[in-house]
Amino acid sequence: MVVPVPGLLTAILDLVIGDGCAACAIPGPPLCDACRDSLPVLAAVGACHRCGHPWPAPVGACGQCIPGVGWARQALAYDPPVPALVTALKDGHRRSLAAPLGALMAAHLGPPPAGVVLVPVPLARQRLADRGFNQAALLAAVLSRQWGTPVRPVLDRAGHGPRQRGSSARDRRAQVRGAFRAVGDVPLHAVLVDDVVTTGATLSEAARVLRAAGAAHVGAVALTRVAVHPGSTRVG
Repeated sequence: MVVPVPGLLTAILDLVIGDGCAACAIPGPPLCDACRDSLPVLAAVGACHRCGHPWPAPVGACGQCIPGVGWARQALAYDPPVPALVTALKDGHRRSLAAPLGALMAAHLGPPPAGVVLVPVPLARQRLADRGFNQAALLAAVLSRQWGTPVRPVLDRAGHGPRQRGSSARDRRAQVRGAFRAVGDVPLHAVLVDDVVTTGATLSEAARVLRAAGAAHVGAVALTRVAVHPGSTRVG
């Protein structure tokens, strides 16, 4: 009898039941139960009431609030294994991760007020063509099904634009300035949907464009947020 070596056995299992957990690589679903239960949920810590940034204790508003965005919430802190999941979704083309990650967002953030419309933050057209999908749109679709909230892709993104990962806050603001335009019927109450909030520059510019096009209120939800040092300036 031939006994398969571990590597061959894993490869066979991956073919049968999927690519395995993006966090720990165990064969099975894209996010295993153990890794899902270990994720750093922001709802479990103190946070800014306005922007959802984590702090040691709750505050009304803080120095990390996103200009132009009335309120924001993020489900997870950008701590391991979250970066691996985001990388697998975006760079590894593991679009199957959108379902469990979107479900986590829906569960931990809770539905927005009635009457709002979800607006996914768009990718530049060339990046969308290269990747084959917009991760924010995939997450928005999951939220729409879970919450019963409509999705309306009323933002377009011009040009290719430099990759923002690794850029400073000032560079990010410059990179997204003028990057968006409104297309179609902009909702009166919009909630932007994105995957990662770093400096908030992308959400701020998207909100500015929506407000200029007629949105009265703009909120935002995201999968995860990169937190600044707890000792940074707080307000309120």
